Amino acid sequence: MVDIYTDVDGILTADPRVVSEARQLAVVSYDEICNMAHNGAKVIHPRAVEIAMRAGIPVRVRSTFSDGEGTLVTHANAAEGHIGWSDRTVTGLAHVKGVTQIAVSAGGASLNPQLEVFRAMARNGISVDFINVMPAGVLYTVTDFDAPLAEKLLAEMGFEPRVRTGCAKVSVIGGGMNGEPGVMAKIVEALAERQIPILQSADSNTTIWVLVQEEDMAAALTALHSAFALHAVS
Repeated sequence: MVDIYTDVDGILTADPRVVSEARQLAVVSYDEICNMAHNGAKVIHPRAVEIAMRAGIPVRVRSTFSDGEGTLVTHANAAEGHIGWSDRTVTGLAHVKGVTQIAVSAGGASLNPQLEVFRAMARNGISVDFINVMPAGVLYTVTDFDAPLAEKLLAEMGFEPRVRTGCAKVSVIGGGMNGEPGVMAKIVEALAERQIPILQSADSNTTIWVLVQEEDMAAALTALHSAFALHAVS
């Protein structure tokens, strides 16, 4: 067991500065906390979790300022022995601000615009995320910092990109969502009730991402936290 001491009591269901009902988690799996860390949660570095996971060493994240048990990070099969863990579809939420969405149409003289776009981004050190490649073109995101250069490069290549700045990526994370029907429906319903447009979405076995306007981010996180009853998790 490795104890990691920090200035908070453990890993929470969401950023408490944004979601007032965020709650401390008693246990999370390595995969869940890696996804939370990679998607904006700052309480632990994802590399530390990856090293512990490979070595099979449980990690406890706890506060320097209290005697609380903190949050145990372990393998999923070990976490299942904890009350309530196996009943969780969603474990927590994370977010990243300062995101720009770029849409590039495949029209024009280019024979392979998708390849040209991503080669140009790579050559100029621009990291891309949230990627959708379609016959009609590509849709992806970059940081707001990289957006002006990305737009300039695309214009020089003869493209007319549609650029939407000031977005935020909201991540819904949980080891129990794999194969569980209705998770995306609940996300769409929760955001629709708040009249929050989903600009783009993607998913993996343990995470569903939605892109929203940054001005809608706090309301989106609060709505999703409530929809998945994260105030009641343990």
